[in-house]
Amino acid sequence: MQISFGMYEDQNRRLKKTMLEEVEKVLDFQKIEKLLLEMYVGPGQAGRPPIPPLMLFKALLLESWYGLSDVEVVQEIHDRRSFERFVGEEVRKYHVDDTTLVKFRNRLKETGLMDRVWKAVQTGLDRKGLLVKKGAIVDSTLVKGACKPEAKRQDGNPVDEDVQYTSRNGKAVDGMKVHVGLDAKSGLIRKMVLGSIRENDHQRFKEMVPRGVKRAYADKMYWSKEHAEYLRKRGIQNCILRRTWGSRELTKAQVGMNKRFGRVRSRIEATMSVLKRWSSMDRMRYYGFARNKIWVLICGIAANGKRALNLAAA
Repeated sequence: MQISFGMYEDQNRRLKKTMLEEVEKVLDFQKIEKLLLEMYVGPGQAGRPPIPPLMLFKALLLESWYGLSDVEVVQEIHDRRSFERFVGEEVRKYHVDDTTLVKFRNRLKETGLMDRVWKAVQTGLDRKGLLVKKGAIVDSTLVKGACKPEAKRQDGNPVDEDVQYTSRNGKAVDGMKVHVGLDAKSGLIRKMVLGSIRENDHQRFKEMVPRGVKRAYADKMYWSKEHAEYLRKRGIQNCILRRTWGSRELTKAQVGMNKRFGRVRSRIEATMSVLKRWSSMDRMRYYGFARNKIWVLICGIAANGKRALNLAAA
């Protein structure tokens, strides 16, 4: 068959490698697909989904990587060959629109499957030898909500009662709080939890320290006798920055420890920046904890995908 100029050009475009093709090597999409298909099996379900769920899941990752809305990502998938190849070229056979993605997210919320998808991603990174698991860094970051706390519906009820105010450095701030547990050596995110902006970081520390680590790093706001005892019982070296109590000053040894621990702890600041600037977690997209929890984990998987590529290349 004679090849037209357009077909020849398309073949050459296929040879151009992008980050999207490389990320397939570090994220276990086969395992993710198996989990997603479980949403369509069981009582009250209609059998196989009309559109492959992995295709829609990848569209959510594209939204995070490129800062796109549901409407925009659908347009780009049909316009950009790299996007089309990433989600699957058979996307041409289906009618995918923004409503399709809304329904897909709702199904993720109703089934609570996103936690298992997150664990599957972690298992895949571990099998590739990218997780070191020797140290964990714990921290949190404030993220603006999709609306202001005072926003009301027509009936007078709050638009999103999970978006609240708190005070930081004497100033009122609003939104939600994302807690992160980072692998100290690789820089990969191991745990992510969405919580209220008003809750104290102390409440989340224990659950943010993964099992099997040898050292736990955190800012001085996490220091307490309770946490020190918790780490001691589990044989984990306490690398939380020490803080003063009352009129007591830090000893010279404690100041030295803080400098050493602080150099490691500061690595999580770069991860928070990646999440907000390059994974679109600078603002919540939806109303309520349940929907935003899915978005937070999508952003975490997107950030881990990029980080894993750098680690694999190194």
